[in-house]
Amino acid sequence: MIISHSHKFVFVKTKKTAGTSIECALAPSLESGDLASPLVEHEPKYRRFSRDFVRTLREKDSAIRARNPHLPASVVSTHFKAETQGYFSFCVERNPWDKAISAFFFWISKHPVDQSKSQEANFLEFAESPRLSFFSDFDSYMENGAPQVDRILSFENLSEEFSSVTQLVGLPQVTIGGIKAKGEIRPKNSHALEQFYGADIDNPAAKQVRSVFAREIEYFGYSPGTG
Repeated sequence: MIISHSHKFVFVKTKKTAGTSIECALAPSLESGDLASPLVEHEPKYRRFSRDFVRTLREKDSAIRARNPHLPASVVSTHFKAETQGYFSFCVERNPWDKAISAFFFWISKHPVDQSKSQEANFLEFAESPRLSFFSDFDSYMENGAPQVDRILSFENLSEEFSSVTQLVGLPQVTIGGIKAKGEIRPKNSHALEQFYGADIDNPAAKQVRSVFAREIEYFGYSPGTG
């Protein structure tokens, strides 16, 4: 999350939507008094914004997980409503079928899987576990069926839509072209949905994605292979 008082915007970071890349792109524009979640700490010169964010949030709510990089929009409306009045807020969402595969490769990069099983079998096990629902961000930016941010950018058209946001907040020089903050975890040969969901995108893993991300699919009108 970034709360920029200097440029009057709020960025709500969702999962597997280039959120860290967006943070990296916006970090150089931070000025005194701005707040940013701790994941921009990989750049020492930005650490003070993270320290201020954690300290300020803990002062407002000692029970909150202040270092959580994926704090929901409700944190802003609850604890920073007066300070952010009139600010432009945004987040990013991604096609669930693609997001689930990206989440799977992110997960297995940090946790061991059964190497005797096929990648597809391990993906199904991941999809049928509670881990997949962790990557649903619907409650982070929606409340009672209404968006809690001014704009939800499409991951599938992110470069263009992010550019329109930076123009709006007075940072036309900021882009995310070529920025991949976490590297390429997902193998290049794993982008075909059919590999994980079957020829008709209707195998058990596909059904599980439809169930877990049902609200996103209904609200945004997602279908396999679309943004």
